[in-house]
Amino acid sequence: AKAARTLVSQAKVATPQMAERVIDRAIQVHGAAGLSQDFVLATLWLAARSLRIADGPDEVHLASIGKDELMAQKRKAKL
Repeated sequence: AKAARTLVSQAKVATPQMAERVIDRAIQVHGAAGLSQDFVLATLWLAARSLRIADGPDEVHLASIGKDELMAQKRKAKL
C-alpha cells in the first residue's frame, strides 16, 4: 500500500508538470497567438496548471515521497 501511495504521489507531481511544460512550449512556438482565445492552448495551460493544485500542492506530494524514501532507506540500512 505504501509503495502504491509513493507511485501515486510521484505521478501527481510529474504528470501535471510535464503537461504544463509541453503546453508552455507550444505557446512559445505560437507566440502571442498561443494566448489568444483562437487557440485551445490557453485553456489547456489553465487546465494543466489547475491539476497541480487540485490534488494538493506539489510540495505536499514531494514531502510524502521524501518521507517514504527516507523510511525505505532506513529499512535497507537495518538489514
